Amino acid sequence: VAVTNSTAAGTFFLGLCGAPDAPHPLLKIPGGRGVSRDPALPAVIYKDEKLTVSQDLPVNDGKPYLVHFQYKVTEVKESSWKATLSNQNLFVEVPDGILAEGSKEGLLALLEFAEEKMKVSYVFICFRKSREDRGPLLRTFNFLGFEIVRPGHPCVPASPEIMFMVYTLDQNSSDED
Repeated sequence: VAVTNSTAAGTFFLGLCGAPDAPHPLLKIPGGRGVSRDPALPAVIYKDEKLTVSQDLPVNDGKPYLVHFQYKVTEVKESSWKATLSNQNLFVEVPDGILAEGSKEGLLALLEFAEEKMKVSYVFICFRKSREDRGPLLRTFNFLGFEIVRPGHPCVPASPEIMFMVYTLDQNSSDED
């Protein structure tokens, strides 16, 4: 039995965290339309003993697309995060409900992968402001290095019901590697 920490992308608002919506392959018509072919299902782009990263291949270059992170906590438990990559920014939705065991370790692996392999500038997390556990979430993510995004930030949509926090990645130091 796998414990998962994800919800369907965009279940409670348009697009993941209100970020530009990415194409959803499951919504495509099997067999395609005319001469064009369906985009591929998620492709594994990285895999090690603990972390597997897959992505929905973008239909058009430059368009946002979904990235799936699965972190193996134990032989039978896994922590999963879904994110949208858009303009070198990664938007990660914190699902409603109690976070699964291993979520913190999975998120740390996600941040490391985003910085070292994806070369993103910012990782945004988002969740409903109305959550009962909003206070503990804010403290936890602040402890991990996230900061609250102030209204009007150019990378996030105006959404009064959604809280955004950002983790800034210093790409200058990783360029030396």
